[in-house]
Amino acid sequence: MNIETNKEFFIYNNEVSNNKELKLKEGEKVYEVIRVINGVPLFLEEHIERLKKSIDLIGYESQINEESIRENIYKLISKNDEFNMNIKIILNYYGDNFESVFLFIKSNYPEERIYDEGVATITIKAMRDLPNVKKVNNTFKTKVKEELKQKNAYEALLIDEKGYITEGSRSNMFFIKENEVYTAPKGEVLLGVTRANILKACESLDVNIVEKNLKIEELNNIDGIFMSGTSVGVLPIKVVDDRKYNSAKNRVIKNIRKEYNKRVDEYIKKNKNFLKK
Repeated sequence: MNIETNKEFFIYNNEVSNNKELKLKEGEKVYEVIRVINGVPLFLEEHIERLKKSIDLIGYESQINEESIRENIYKLISKNDEFNMNIKIILNYYGDNFESVFLFIKSNYPEERIYDEGVATITIKAMRDLPNVKKVNNTFKTKVKEELKQKNAYEALLIDEKGYITEGSRSNMFFIKENEVYTAPKGEVLLGVTRANILKACESLDVNIVEKNLKIEELNNIDGIFMSGTSVGVLPIKVVDDRKYNSAKNRVIKNIRKEYNKRVDEYIKKNKNFLKK
């Protein structure tokens, strides 16, 4: 597997490198993507916990501790002099060996007008092999990417064999019915860090959360939809296949986005000295 970095330097096995010929061995790979804003890795503690959980779920012991993760992120940001981009951490277990890489990746952040309009999505019949694990799966990624390009869509909602909507291909999904927010139950989807903070935002707003999978036909009876993810935060959805929604103007979605953004701002302010040693 090639190391596809968007900057000159990356961190391989705790050492700074710019060797573009370096390849990761064949093995079991888990990963985590963390957004860096003004030099602060957003919700870092939660990302580290999820990374540990992914390692545990594929049956390995963690070969890297929290201090090393923080140190490698610090070195990556400082060496590349880059303070606003997504970082990808890949941990690879092959045989009795282990390797790690920290790198900057191409990051796309929607313009404000996109939040004002919403994005178009499609549905795809597909499921993750291990829903709770951020595991490298290039076959799945390629299939979805081709579908999105062909249908000019921003994201794909995954539909399981029973016709239930589980999650997005790279996001979690939320559906609004009046003052309630429906989202997939724990254990059946990748539990995103952004998702967790959106649930906390909903609690602050006294918005009721219903953890329940919806069937695709139930999309005809909802008031709005939004997706969540590391790069997009809370992003309204205006189209699912041929169904249209005024999600960007939905009061509940607007309030949730505002509260989530407030949590982001508070975290950055609290951790503004991350790069100062």
